[in-house]
Amino acid sequence: MDRDRKSRITIAVDLDEVTADTVSKRLVRYRADYGVELSQEEIRGKQIRDAVPLERKEAVEACLDEPGFSRDIPVMPDAQRVLQSLSTRFDIFVATSAMDHPVSLYDRYLWLQEYLPFLTDRSYVFCGSKRILKADFLIDDNPRNLEMFSGTGILFTAHHNIYERRFTRVNDWEEVAAYFERVR
Repeated sequence: MDRDRKSRITIAVDLDEVTADTVSKRLVRYRADYGVELSQEEIRGKQIRDAVPLERKEAVEACLDEPGFSRDIPVMPDAQRVLQSLSTRFDIFVATSAMDHPVSLYDRYLWLQEYLPFLTDRSYVFCGSKRILKADFLIDDNPRNLEMFSGTGILFTAHHNIYERRFTRVNDWEEVAAYFERVR
């Protein structure tokens, strides 16, 4: 990729299920609410809402709209280290479809401040649609977001997208680091 020295490559990174391990918190919450485990096999290839009994579907999604739910989601393994390293060579933006759950905006902001302190708040993009993003790369777990993105889409493996084959895939943050070692 030819670029002049003043123009750095831009990477947009999704928050939920890419940088933040939202699924693990949702599975803990499901166990607490219903006294049953949802296994990785039960959610394989599906959204969590599609893996639970119909009468629980709405409640399972509702937790995402609770104040405080997004505040203490665990960070994905190696995400902080890799993103900090990448930020020395690339412009990094965290782009989240936060308007899907607007109650979570402040909690997501605080989460980013705590877990990614090497990024400034000018690096946060809270949007309704990722179609508006102007970046060279987008790392996301949702194929729908990659379909509408005009740059290079990279699919981050998540329980719901394992059968998706249309995009370059990375399975973890170590693979993200290796991918961008080849990008200059």
